[in-house]
Amino acid sequence: MRHFTISLPNNLQGDVRWGTIKKKSLFSDLLKGNRSNSEAKKGYIVRVEPTATEHKEYRLLKTMDGKWTSEDVGGFQVTSEDEISASIKSAIDTYESRH
Repeated sequence: MRHFTISLPNNLQGDVRWGTIKKKSLFSDLLKGNRSNSEAKKGYIVRVEPTATEHKEYRLLKTMDGKWTSEDVGGFQVTSEDEISASIKSAIDTYESRH
């Protein structure tokens, strides 16, 4: 899992951890060498920490071609869309376009 930090509105900071998530199924487990790239997505876990004592965690998914999605993959529960998750997505896109 990889890591980076993003700045968010209202002096919030997000600690981003991300990696590749693959959809699991019994059929693909039997044919391990026959998995397609369409099943793989980038999964992001973002902890927003306004203070040292409280935090909120967001879980987001992006397809390998860079589109955000709300589909659950491999038991990875995606956070519903709100103002902060939209800011997180924008900050991640900006970070990834620079790196």
